[in-house]
Amino acid sequence: MNYSKSLGVKKFSSSRNRPLTTKQKLVFEKNFRKLSIESFCNIKNLKRHNKKILEIGFGAGDILLNNALSNPDNLYVGIEYYKKGIAQLLLKIEKYEIKNLRLYYGDALDFVEKSNNSLFDDILIMFPDPWPKKKHWKRRFLNNKSVREISRCLKDGGGIYFYTDDRNLAVWGLRYLINDKNLLWDVQKPIDCRRNNFLYFNSKYEIKALKENKNPYYFKFTKF
Repeated sequence: MNYSKSLGVKKFSSSRNRPLTTKQKLVFEKNFRKLSIESFCNIKNLKRHNKKILEIGFGAGDILLNNALSNPDNLYVGIEYYKKGIAQLLLKIEKYEIKNLRLYYGDALDFVEKSNNSLFDDILIMFPDPWPKKKHWKRRFLNNKSVREISRCLKDGGGIYFYTDDRNLAVWGLRYLINDKNLLWDVQKPIDCRRNNFLYFNSKYEIKALKENKNPYYFKFTKF
C-alpha cells in the first residue's frame, strides 16, 4: 500500500450501521488495528499466496468466506464500511480459524487509491447497494475515478466481476467499465450477461434475487 501519512479508519455515520451485539463489539474492538489501512502496507510482499482477490462491499461476506475456505492458498481481502458486516465475518474467521482472509473497515476508494499497481488477480463488486434515489447516486462506487483506480491495481489478465439485480445500476456501472481503455468486456453476445458462468456465485443477495424471480446481470471485464 502507498500512503504518505498515518491514516485512521474513516468514520461513517449511517442509519444502516445497526448496533452490535456484545460479542460483535468485542471482536470488532479486538481486531480494530488489523482493519486499518496501515495493516495492509506489506500486502504486496506476501509471496506465499497464489492469488490475491479483493471484494468491495462484501455485505454478509459469504463469497469471501466460502472461497477462503475452499482456496487456502489464495489471499482474500474484503472492504466494508458497515460495522455489523465486519463483526459478523470476524466471528466466522475466528470460528473456522481462517488465515487467508483480511478485512478493511472504511471507504473502498481510499483503499484502492493507496493500493499498489497490479496487486490483485480479481476484484469483485457483488450486488452493491443500487442507491435508487437520484440524490444518492453520488454514493455509488462505480464512476470514472474508481474504475480507473481498480483497473490500475488489477493485474494484467485479471478480472473485474460486477453483479447486480438492479437494471439502472447495471447500465450505470457498465457505462464506466466499458469506457476504460484497459478493460475488455468478457462477453460473446449481450444476453450472456444474464447468466452466471463465472467462479463466484451463490452470494446471499444473488440467491435472494433469484427467489424473487429477478434475473441478475453478471459482468466480467478482463484487463489487457
